[in-house]
Amino acid sequence: MIMTTMAVALMLTAIVACYQQTAYFNYQSTAIDGWHKSDVLQFAVPSVDEEGYYVEEVGVRVNAEYPYRQLALVVNQEIISTRPKKNVSFKTDTLVLDIYDEEGRAIGKGVNLRQYVIAVRQLSLKAGDSLSVSIKHHMQQSSISGVADVGIKVTHAE
Repeated sequence: MIMTTMAVALMLTAIVACYQQTAYFNYQSTAIDGWHKSDVLQFAVPSVDEEGYYVEEVGVRVNAEYPYRQLALVVNQEIISTRPKKNVSFKTDTLVLDIYDEEGRAIGKGVNLRQYVIAVRQLSLKAGDSLSVSIKHHMQQSSISGVADVGIKVTHAE
């Protein structure tokens, strides 16, 4: 029975892997003394090889020093197209991640660093299109502590 369950799990993983190819995956560290509102993290996603739909996710890693229940982020995506007459498409999303539940328990995965991942949007890209993504925090405080890393993952969804 256990072998059958493992075989099914492996098959499902292989099927999902065939339909979801990672086009870009990168994290950047924030400043040790705190992530300031003026600190914008920049990600340059190289041009994609295949036309299709791509899922963009943002990941955040926080440590025990993070003092707030939620984290608000502004994510700007600039699609740089190779198509004539449509060179750039700009989109902005504001994300709110729940870091702790109402009882103060951490929601993310991990021990020393808790990781949180949230889907931003699905993008329709042509072969040769690239992305420029910037992320900054959108908290009331000018500097926040406890955010260790922020990253993005772009996955081909077909």
